[in-house]
Amino acid sequence: MSNTFSSFPRRGALAGAGVLAAALASAGCLPGQQRAPRTIPHSNVNPWGTNTFLHKEVEQWKKERTFKMIKDAGIGWIKQQFPWEELEQPRKGQFYDTKYGQVTWDKFDGMVKLAEEHGTKVIARLDRPPAWARADKTNPERPPENFDDFGDFVHAVASRYKGKVNHFQVWNEPNLGEEWTGKPDAAEYVRLLKIAYGRIKQANPEAVVLSAPLAINLEQGPIHLNELDFLDQMYAAGAKQFFDVLSANAYGMDKPPADPPSKTVLNFRRVELLRQVMEKNGDSNKAVWFNEFAWNASPKEMAKEDLIWQRVTEQQQADWTVEAVQRAQRDWPWAGVFCTWYFRHVGDIAPSRSDYYFRLVDPDFTPRPVYNAIRAAATKK
Repeated sequence: MSNTFSSFPRRGALAGAGVLAAALASAGCLPGQQRAPRTIPHSNVNPWGTNTFLHKEVEQWKKERTFKMIKDAGIGWIKQQFPWEELEQPRKGQFYDTKYGQVTWDKFDGMVKLAEEHGTKVIARLDRPPAWARADKTNPERPPENFDDFGDFVHAVASRYKGKVNHFQVWNEPNLGEEWTGKPDAAEYVRLLKIAYGRIKQANPEAVVLSAPLAINLEQGPIHLNELDFLDQMYAAGAKQFFDVLSANAYGMDKPPADPPSKTVLNFRRVELLRQVMEKNGDSNKAVWFNEFAWNASPKEMAKEDLIWQRVTEQQQADWTVEAVQRAQRDWPWAGVFCTWYFRHVGDIAPSRSDYYFRLVDPDFTPRPVYNAIRAAATKK
């Protein structure tokens, strides 16, 4: 998700009856509901994940409370940004914050330690180059001038956390001009992905590399390109061999999980069209994981022009979030982790903004109905 909005939302064979029962319970499947066989690599996983902003959190007790509530809800994964600009500063090869006089790894080491203690797996999002790596000093989301600098950075992260963090997302929404060089360029993103894939695997051959999630939209350019055409262009540029799991975004907008997919509609099942692009390009043996997955429960009095993701009631948000994962577990043998957007923000999103109403828990940790619904489904025995 980006901070800039357009006309679309922005900002992956079970081995016996015992394993099957456990998987059904962890997925929150309804009694009697069949679960699609999980034979595709990286699809036989706890499907519940969520996005966190722990790099913005200052107080230790809040970090600990976050992990406890995530664990209590049966959520097995977090997707957490490891911003390049925060880690490798103020110059290449230096991981030290001169302003605060501390090693920049320390904060992230603490996150990883808490995740280990709570049995939570981490998907590390790697992007946002530091100013020294960009000719354009105004846009921290654009790619670096030298892609090998990014390769060095991802190698450093994968090396440091080898065996602790094994899942890495390379960039975010490059089909949006704001997240690239002002216009989407699938071939150039694939060039970056190739370098990152090679360096991550060099550091940790067991690592799982996720492609950048693509923003769902209906546009044809020049500033934004819909995710279906962009993915097709990625394959044409040779992307197939440079990622292990496809990342996707799945915003339900104001439509229920059963709403059918269409090239002219933004909804949850739109990801089936992305899957068709994968299959067309001979890539059907890869899982799809969900980077941002959500319905928005903004207040009914919010102005329509502010409802970028449309709106549903809090009860619909709760019910449809669970229903969507259950549907995917039943119908999509290629679906893996669903990272809800998002667990909790740190108080930096005002209630006057629509994106405030994605949270699973309030800034003071009060659980919303969607958190309670996920907990009931994910921990059901």
